[in-house]
Amino acid sequence: MENNTNFNKQQFDGLSDLIEMGLGSSAEILSKLLNNEAEFGLEELNNEQIETLESFGDSQGVVVGLDISGAINGKSAIVVQNSYVKEILNVLMNIEEDEDEDEELDEISLGTFKELIGQMASAFSETMTSFFGSAVKIRTDEAYDLSEDGEEIAEFFECDKEDDVYSMVSRFTLTDILSGNFVILFDDETINHIISRIMNPDAGNFYTPDNMSGQAAAPRNSTSVVRDSSLSVQSASFPSFAGAGGGIGGIPLLQGNIDLLMDVPLNVTIEIGKTRKKMRDIMEFAQGTIIDLEKQAGAPVDVVVNGQLVARGDVVVIDDNFGVRITEIIGLGNNNQAEKK
Repeated sequence: MENNTNFNKQQFDGLSDLIEMGLGSSAEILSKLLNNEAEFGLEELNNEQIETLESFGDSQGVVVGLDISGAINGKSAIVVQNSYVKEILNVLMNIEEDEDEDEELDEISLGTFKELIGQMASAFSETMTSFFGSAVKIRTDEAYDLSEDGEEIAEFFECDKEDDVYSMVSRFTLTDILSGNFVILFDDETINHIISRIMNPDAGNFYTPDNMSGQAAAPRNSTSVVRDSSLSVQSASFPSFAGAGGGIGGIPLLQGNIDLLMDVPLNVTIEIGKTRKKMRDIMEFAQGTIIDLEKQAGAPVDVVVNGQLVARGDVVVIDDNFGVRITEIIGLGNNNQAEKK
């Protein structure tokens, strides 16, 4: 890995070995989840301003914030190009390639990618725990689209866009499918805390080439996956979508282990009806105005998940709250026809 910082060789080598081993553990998790061998490796370490970061190129990107606690306290962030995120999710969910690679990712895709990063971050934290001999936890924060000036990154790191961050340009490969770069970001305080722990022999089981309990450091500039036998990795199988009627509202879910998707938050909206009004009518709205809806009284209401009609049902009262009893499930293939009802 190329060193474009003021870190000396010993600091740089210790940091590189730690990140390489963490990436190796993360790659092993990703290989299991995608059923495809994943390889990670470091290219270069830079120190540059957030608003002028050159590591992202001209493509749209997704940022996933990471909160680090325990033996190391601080923040990090992962930045991946939109097109790479879409291809990875396509492999994960075994779906056809997205034709519009420039389209922004929706909330479901961002949430799923965040969960995927969370799985890899958990493996990375186990490696750091072994490395330092003290517990390290890495928790995903939010996932969001990256703006051109990196404003979201500055907000996450609680600094100005003119401030410097450390960017680790890392390459990845999914065998016969995809290869490219992603970026790992650290603020100054976090990366110096990591290096301080690496160089401090009183911090516990600190870094030496031979004290990783049999886990060898990956050679720099090598994309080989580091196998860590101490990690508890369970196989995940995503063979195909369920058939018609499977999943929620006919939306096909993956067979086998779908735990990765279970924590993705979805917005559920109940629509009692719709109508169109001219601007002059809307400007005349006042307290007491009655709006006619294009739906008959007593007709089922629509259950919409993230903008997708999935079911219809009857309004009920549960204690002091409204609820909906589902009476009809709407499949994806029936949506166009269903919305005309």
